[in-house]
Amino acid sequence: EKWLSFVVEQLLSNAIKYTNSGKVKISVAKPDTHIQIIIEDEGIGISEEDLPRVFEKGYTGYNGRADKSSTGIGLYLCKEVLKRLDHSISIESVPMKGTRVIVEFGNLTKM
Repeated sequence: EKWLSFVVEQLLSNAIKYTNSGKVKISVAKPDTHIQIIIEDEGIGISEEDLPRVFEKGYTGYNGRADKSSTGIGLYLCKEVLKRLDHSISIESVPMKGTRVIVEFGNLTKM
């Protein structure tokens, strides 16, 4: 519970930090045998060249370098925590339109 709270807080913090105007939306979906938490924002988005590396330890990308408080540790820790809990995370983004983060919990039939 504590680590899942950390992940959600980190993702919400990022969504808010990179959304100067627009909305941040949280939703839950249940495709097939999984549950997903989806956090979407209408922020500045992530460039196509940065997207494959956002989960790397210490990687801040263009937006992170512009925001001097970014460390490149948050998304890395989210990915590591979720991997250890047998869950997954993915990110879709379009620059100047927003970002969508999907946390997918392990197969419910195993629980």
